[in-house]
Amino acid sequence: MLKKKLLRACSTPPATWTVQMKMKTLAQRRQSAPSLVISKALTRSRSTSRESCLSPVQPESCPLVQAFLAECPRRLFLGHAQTQLKTGLQTQDRHLFLFSDALLVAKAKSPTHFKVKAQVRVCEMWTAGCLDEVCEGTTSPERSFVMGWPTCNCVATFSSEEHKEKWLALIKSRIIAGKGKDEPKTIPLKIFAKDIGNCAYAKTLAVSNGDSTADVIRVALLQFGISGCVKDHRLWVSSSKDEPPYPLIGHEFPFSIKMSHIRDGGSSGWRRTRRRRRRRRRGGSVEGPRLPHWTARRSCCWTSASLQTPSASSSSSPAKWPRDRRRF
Repeated sequence: MLKKKLLRACSTPPATWTVQMKMKTLAQRRQSAPSLVISKALTRSRSTSRESCLSPVQPESCPLVQAFLAECPRRLFLGHAQTQLKTGLQTQDRHLFLFSDALLVAKAKSPTHFKVKAQVRVCEMWTAGCLDEVCEGTTSPERSFVMGWPTCNCVATFSSEEHKEKWLALIKSRIIAGKGKDEPKTIPLKIFAKDIGNCAYAKTLAVSNGDSTADVIRVALLQFGISGCVKDHRLWVSSSKDEPPYPLIGHEFPFSIKMSHIRDGGSSGWRRTRRRRRRRRRGGSVEGPRLPHWTARRSCCWTSASLQTPSASSSSSPAKWPRDRRRF
């Protein structure tokens, strides 16, 4: 028997013997779980768990939704959507939770836990279709629209055209309903003229909650006695004395921007800053809200000094605005 094996081994060519040894080694490795199979299984489980975190099983029973509903008994939960929000070259996967009076923009941490990135009153929101003015790169116009609030513009992209149309109509209906409850309906807006020839230094206009930036520019040009096209002028706004001004595109509501500052006491969020709350508890004086500063300028008359700031680039796209205005 041993002789037969030796004779067979001697008669086998070296190349064939090498191939047989390699096949035997591979067969032995296959008997145990290969590392490649394990890595694939782990990768599949991670991707599956990540996908499961993107959408809550029951949005209405989510702790975030329940906690927000508990803050106001009259508040209603209207819907949830998973979307991509784009501004400039930045793209973020976000979840939208729409209520009767507010919109929550959140980031998923788990199927039941979400971190709120933005909290917006629906009466202060706006929508538009100027995708190229807000984000750079390729977008799907059939599945996207522009939405914003003081002071942010972003392109929301949904999973389908039907889903996009549903949410566009839903948000528009809530904006109309919210503006119907606005009090007051009209506020004064003091606009300063800069680089617009020999005209008056400032004019105070009566602006309603439905007037867009383009509407305000049109009235301002008449008040300043300037004959020109609306698209050749921009309305710039500065949230405080310490921040540089930035241009509005034309679809935003100046009424909402000013009222947001008044309601928030000049802070950057829905609630007042900790410093203001501490001063109020101690009985100290609290400064009034810093109202926005408005300036009307020609689109082609930006000075070289203003072009050095991030918010005043040669492009009026909000993609060039300061980064802290684009957080969502």
